[in-house]
Amino acid sequence: MADGCAEVIGGRLETAALGMGHRQIAARQGLAEGTVRGWPRRFRRRSEAVRRYLTVVAGAGAGAGAGAVAVAVDPVMPEAAASPLADAVTVIVAAHRAAAVTWLAVNTVSQWAFAGRAIGGRVLRAEEPRPMPAWESAEQW
Repeated sequence: MADGCAEVIGGRLETAALGMGHRQIAARQGLAEGTVRGWPRRFRRRSEAVRRYLTVVAGAGAGAGAGAVAVAVDPVMPEAAASPLADAVTVIVAAHRAAAVTWLAVNTVSQWAFAGRAIGGRVLRAEEPRPMPAWESAEQW
């Protein structure tokens, strides 16, 4: 997702994680139902893979085999949420927070832009997340 799209779609996914349906989200945002309908549906299918992958990022890194480094020195793992979609949203926030402590430049991108970059743009796609890149400097953000 491009950063602007990440913001729009991510914001709607956060609202869906609170329990609001696509019709309500569309009405509140002035968007067509057909535009919004697929976002929560696709993310729900991906939510476990995204949650699992970014929990590793927020916690102790994905390991050298995946080309990643440990992100959080003292990770604070999020509490379980009300749904798999809400769990994934919570973990995206936690992973972004953990990465922003390690790389201050991460603070210049949204949590959704971070999530998209961290898993190779596969927030809504059916494929498994790509291995996380090895971020070693702020210039990469």
